[in-house]
Amino acid sequence: MIRIFLPLAVIATLFFAPIYSEKVTGSESGSRTDTLTGQYYVGPTVDCWIEKNFSLAGDCEPKGDLKGKFMFGAIVVSAIAAALAIIGLIPIFGRLTSAVTMFAGAVVVAAIGFYLLAQMQTEGGMHAVQWGTYLAGGGGLLTLISGLSGMRGR
Repeated sequence: MIRIFLPLAVIATLFFAPIYSEKVTGSESGSRTDTLTGQYYVGPTVDCWIEKNFSLAGDCEPKGDLKGKFMFGAIVVSAIAAALAIIGLIPIFGRLTSAVTMFAGAVVVAAIGFYLLAQMQTEGGMHAVQWGTYLAGGGGLLTLISGLSGMRGR
């Protein structure tokens, strides 16, 4: 069951948790800090995929160039891992789905690592990275560990 819930938790974290904050200066509101969730990066792409437009170009392209694409890839791979983990409840398919769960965890950790490295080069640097980024990385690491545990037969 944990191999089902961990990828779903990673998806929820990547989509709804605060990922990044930036200073915004407005004519009426003055200077304020705006917190962005993962929905900022992948929201248009997810909307396109819900409407069965499986494209990553044009209006369906994730924002943030490669950062958004990696984040969307982590969400897609986690969704596939969660769906296959349901089939993995049958003992015959358990190790195969554990391999997919392990791969999904590795993809999430790599995507969050790339995001953090890319944010180091921006104006706000690591100070602008919010707790949701770290939570998603930790969830990816737990997903990877869960997949490894399933490969051992547990």
